[in-house]
Amino acid sequence: MSIALFLKNNLRNIPPNIGQHINKLPFSLRPGIGPIYKKRKMEISQIERRDKRAFVFERVQNLVNYAYSNVFFYKDYYDSCGYNPQMLRTFDDILDIPIINKSILKKYDINQRSSKCKSKYLVNTGGSSGTPFSLYIEPSSMGHEWAHMHTIWEKVGYKPSELKIVFGGRSDVKNLIEYDVIRNQFAIDIYADYKLICNELKTLTKKYSIKYLHGYPSSIYDFAIFCEKFDPELQNILRKSLKGAMLGSEYPHKLYREKIESVFGIKTISWYGHTERAILAYEDNIKFQYKPFITYGYSESIRNVQMEDELIATSYYNFASPLIRYNTEDIIDEPIVVNGILESFQILKGRSGEFVKDLSNKDVNLTALIFGRHHELFNWSNFIQIRQINVGEIEINYVADNVSEIEASQMFDMKNLNFKVSFRKQKEPIKTLSGKINLLIK
Repeated sequence: MSIALFLKNNLRNIPPNIGQHINKLPFSLRPGIGPIYKKRKMEISQIERRDKRAFVFERVQNLVNYAYSNVFFYKDYYDSCGYNPQMLRTFDDILDIPIINKSILKKYDINQRSSKCKSKYLVNTGGSSGTPFSLYIEPSSMGHEWAHMHTIWEKVGYKPSELKIVFGGRSDVKNLIEYDVIRNQFAIDIYADYKLICNELKTLTKKYSIKYLHGYPSSIYDFAIFCEKFDPELQNILRKSLKGAMLGSEYPHKLYREKIESVFGIKTISWYGHTERAILAYEDNIKFQYKPFITYGYSESIRNVQMEDELIATSYYNFASPLIRYNTEDIIDEPIVVNGILESFQILKGRSGEFVKDLSNKDVNLTALIFGRHHELFNWSNFIQIRQINVGEIEINYVADNVSEIEASQMFDMKNLNFKVSFRKQKEPIKTLSGKINLLIK
């Protein structure tokens, strides 16, 4: 077991008063991850002065050669496609490498698409979207990951020594709120009653100054709504201490984001990434426009037969289960490519499948349907979610105290919609197994 994993598994019981002192130690000096963290931070700071095409080519070529020689899947699949790594001689030759996707990979056992490197651990992705996928990750990736994540969070002033509250999908949080010394954060049980959570937080804030919120945008939005309506005391405490919010794992819909910023008086930052760790992109100066870290992996925009731009990603450093020209199955908009390098993009349609089919079998994007129209229902309801009953038939689920289903139907803008629509009142939003609040109920 690596030092990093050992520390992760054995420092769970350290209290926050001691943990804060431990977290004053710079990540570049921490056991197990320090050297890689320091190297990646240096690459990030220097990349704009380097030859990006040469940087990408060196890493992709190294990975392709390794995968072809050490991973059964790549030898078998490349041979079936008539591709040989010897054909990869220049940066432009990357376009000839066969593209893969989750469906292709799942035809092979995980051991067939992984190398025999000893130091690796299993991760799973996609379970909440209905298409689970497993792969191995190398523990050494922790330093690589932290270097890039900290670079993103620093845009709202984040320092690892500062405490944050995390609204994630953990179902094993003890006693409503649990301290995590490795990440220097308090994990919230998002499945618990917010009244109980807020009482605990008010006690906690008397001892510690919380500087950041971090986690699912929908959950932080839900928390912000509760504070504003039912606990202005905690809202005022957090307004005085908070410096920002880091919104991850979900698309940060504008309505959610604006409410979080206004309730707590803070700035927010979001990023785009996957459990597969093949791509990581962040907001630089423009909200909802994401800039891929070229130091993290190689990202491409490829036009498909439907004339949509698909996001393709290659992970440089995971030799346990390599992902080379992996189709993320996300559709992007306004890709900006300079000299063959994808500089930025916007998310158009994610692989989470947040769209519904109308009576003509046309896909309708839920972000546009819910947030792109003026629904008076939002004046009375905190959440609106949609369930597809049949093709052309949808059910609007909403959370509101004093709005009947008939009244809700009169407050929902259905102009030019080709759907049969019904309404269902809920006491609380419907969450996935991982605790997310998706627009689409499956």
